Amino acid sequence: MKKLFLLLIITFTITIVYAQKGKINSAYSSVRSGNLSRAKMLLDKGISHRKCIEWAKSYFVKGIVYQSIFEKSTTAYKSFSNNPLLVAYKAYKKCIELDGKEKFKKKMIPYFKNLRIDFTNEGSKYFNNGKYELAYNYFKAALEISNSKVLQKIKTKNTAIYYYTGVALFNVNKNRESIKYYKKALEDSYKIENCYESLADLYIKIGDKETSLEYLKEGHVKFPSNHFILGRLIDYYLSGDDYKQTEEFLNAAIVLEPNNVRYYTAMGSLYEKMKRFDEAIDVYNKILEIDPNNFIALYNTSIFKYNKILDRYKSASKNVVSEKEYTQKVNIINRDLEKLIPSFEKAYKINPKEIATVIVLKEIYTKLRYQSNEYMAMFEYFLKLEKEMQAK
Repeated sequence: MKKLFLLLIITFTITIVYAQKGKINSAYSSVRSGNLSRAKMLLDKGISHRKCIEWAKSYFVKGIVYQSIFEKSTTAYKSFSNNPLLVAYKAYKKCIELDGKEKFKKKMIPYFKNLRIDFTNEGSKYFNNGKYELAYNYFKAALEISNSKVLQKIKTKNTAIYYYTGVALFNVNKNRESIKYYKKALEDSYKIENCYESLADLYIKIGDKETSLEYLKEGHVKFPSNHFILGRLIDYYLSGDDYKQTEEFLNAAIVLEPNNVRYYTAMGSLYEKMKRFDEAIDVYNKILEIDPNNFIALYNTSIFKYNKILDRYKSASKNVVSEKEYTQKVNIINRDLEKLIPSFEKAYKINPKEIATVIVLKEIYTKLRYQSNEYMAMFEYFLKLEKEMQAK
């Protein structure tokens, strides 16, 4: 009697196990026939049994059901899960974990192909809405799926995903992680120009100027017309003392943009550092042809002339035989000094907050103040203004 009772218990237990696994199998049939509601109901009933919890097929079916819920995305199925795509992916990963003999590996291939696309599309939606952290999470999952053992023999092109993952990380200041993805995109020759630009920026952000410069140089060789890369190279060399290289890059930039005042201004400054003053003046005059109201060019061309006049004042007393001769020399210099007033006053009107212009005008009127009441008034005006500006 006891043996019969024990046999009945065993039989009943086996019947229950088969019944629960039967629900999983029925769920599989239902989802494949398009009946998602029934598939979800059967899955929920079957997967909770302890024998089904450790059964790989339970999670294979669960993955398919929730992936289908996501892909249908109709109102009727929205209540099934807040994030069916993530639920599906977790289920597939659990299936792989339990599937020691890899019975489901081949069956999962078509689902994983679509899953990769699903995650990529969702990541793109978040990316386009400026939700870069979420975009990164979805792109990362898409890459994990692509590189999983399920798809290891399937050739998938991930270059775009690598690139936009890098961009997403760039936008949330995860610079070191971003570099890895940009490098992968660069290896696959995707958006090469943008990769060079971004990698140069990222290495600056992490304090590696040398590597940044390497990417800028390499990028410039491949894309000599890229304004961003060329501009960064110019900025880099302007801060150093490699004048020859700086001049080379500036000339290249001017060829690309012959009316870009920024490049001429930088070239003028460079020539001043190199003490090639005549060439600097030529460059500043070129700027004034493009932009007659450019303060820097106007001030610099005027100050060069002013400094030459100051030198003439110093030498006026040399080799003179009389006071009359000295006075004659000074009067000639004064007339040339007067000619500078309009350019300095124009510079002052363009930028009245620049104290350097105020000081020069005060000095000019100091030398000329006794020639007329007007000059005396202007001397007093700029003297007062200088004191007020220095007091601030």
